[in-house]
Amino acid sequence: MKKTNRPILIIDSGIGGLTILYKLIKKQPNCDYIYFADYENAPFGECSASALRKNLLENIYTLNQKHAPQGIVLACNTATAVAVNVLRRVYKGQFIVGTEPAILPAVREGKKNILVLATENTIKYNKLIRAQLQNENINLMTLALPNLATLIEQNIDNLQYLKPVIKEYLIPFISKIDALVLGCTHYIYLKPILREILSTDVKVYDGNNGVVNQICKKSTTNKSGKIYVLSSKASCGINLISAWNLLKLNGGEICAE
Repeated sequence: MKKTNRPILIIDSGIGGLTILYKLIKKQPNCDYIYFADYENAPFGECSASALRKNLLENIYTLNQKHAPQGIVLACNTATAVAVNVLRRVYKGQFIVGTEPAILPAVREGKKNILVLATENTIKYNKLIRAQLQNENINLMTLALPNLATLIEQNIDNLQYLKPVIKEYLIPFISKIDALVLGCTHYIYLKPILREILSTDVKVYDGNNGVVNQICKKSTTNKSGKIYVLSSKASCGINLISAWNLLKLNGGEICAE
């Protein structure tokens, strides 16, 4: 298959990475995309690092053999934190783009008191978080949110139901922060709720713009522009449809910086 006809493979544990795909097709529509939702091993944030690496290597090998993508996108902060270096060693002939918490954009904009919401594994393994925790010029705080990605999946048609849960998590931090960084692509669906809870002085960041920019720099386009959505559990397809419709309904705003 010619390089220009090869798709881009995007992987996440469920609906989170659709926020990247939606923004990507807006910026680079003339490309084929394959989105793989690995519900069989979801949520990634609660997998052990070794199990997640093994699952990703096995799934990417199978998808690579079948679709020969020009590049692979880990649309998940946890998957990136635990596996991106391994995958780059294995797939040297393809570009690998990971997803990182947008701490550096917040720092560049002068934010000093930054809270990162992420899974426990992202907080534990992400090198950027560990490095910035040593940055004496900022006060970086982290908060692991167990089961939140699963709750978002389960309530994608009624996310307001989660508002009391989110508010309870954030109350101790609201008066102490000027930036909130979303370190999980699932959490991006909560942006409208977060804006209701937080002070207007608190800016919410996510890493999607950086991911999309990197993909566009590294990839080649074609004239096709087809999108294929695959899932390791057919029964979870309704989640993907609901999430995609929500993105369309909001004009993609919930995945905008």
